Amino acid sequence: MPDIRGHGGSGGERGDSPNVEQVWSDINTVVEIARNQYPDVPIFVGGHSSGAGLVLNYSSWEQRAETDGYVFLSPYFGFRSETNYDEGENNDFQFSTVDTSDFIFNAMSGGLFFGHSKAVKFNFPDAVLKNNPEIVPFNTVNMSNAVTPSSPDTQLSDVQPFGLWIGEHDEAFDPIKVVKFAKGNSNIEGKNEIKIVEMENHFSIILIASELIGPWLTRIVESLSS
Repeated sequence: MPDIRGHGGSGGERGDSPNVEQVWSDINTVVEIARNQYPDVPIFVGGHSSGAGLVLNYSSWEQRAETDGYVFLSPYFGFRSETNYDEGENNDFQFSTVDTSDFIFNAMSGGLFFGHSKAVKFNFPDAVLKNNPEIVPFNTVNMSNAVTPSSPDTQLSDVQPFGLWIGEHDEAFDPIKVVKFAKGNSNIEGKNEIKIVEMENHFSIILIASELIGPWLTRIVESLSS
């Protein structure tokens, strides 16, 4: 499970990318390695939180590698999906703060300027950052554009098949809204799995991810071979 460039154990400038498409190209590299090592095994691409947003963007990229399905765990589908908590909910916790002016200037310049500005800052508690030094508390404009779905409703409706799981106590995104959004833009009868997982939150769900994803993957792979 590789980290996105600039995050966790991966190389690159922290929270940044040379350009937007480089992050998607990185996924092609990983898929190519997997194809070479396991030529007869179905390939699925998945991500957690903003990694899931990255995967959704990747799924609509014209240069993407051919895959057999996608996995979204506690997914960040971007502001256009309207899956954040309403103001006043969830104890007014804001998972991130955004400097919109950097994005505006970047767009006005055609991507030439402000791409490396730290425009999105994540509000991790100090204790979390202290105990997890590999966590990156910000994303630049380039990285944010890479992981923020441009048109999440149409992008998701084109993904086939996909599995989605989110904890009922997710602090970052409203699980009810996420599931409603996903079901409203799901177009494969019987193959997509979309569930709220009891007792789990935004990060704890990672620890049981294999128990959730494994049975669904097995079912999809069996349907591909039948």
